[in-house]
Amino acid sequence: MEVETTKISPKGQVVIPSRIRRELGIQNGDRFLVFGKNNTVIFKKIEKAVIEKTFDEIVEPIRKRIKELRISREDVDRIIHEIRSEKR
Repeated sequence: MEVETTKISPKGQVVIPSRIRRELGIQNGDRFLVFGKNNTVIFKKIEKAVIEKTFDEIVEPIRKRIKELRISREDVDRIIHEIRSEKR
């Protein structure tokens, strides 16, 4: 992996060097998650298939797991109440 330098614009924009864009297949309009900690910033490209998923497609695995664990709405309400009580 080669290292490149870039700089931030007055508008907070960062240019990804063209060689890296070509290597990673980054195209105009691609979206990224941005993580920052201490003095490090990480950009993670979001695949278009993830962006285009519907809400139901995203939560279906969660719903399935909830059914497997037999968690009821009452269980969730009780846990939320307990946690909120602890924070007071």
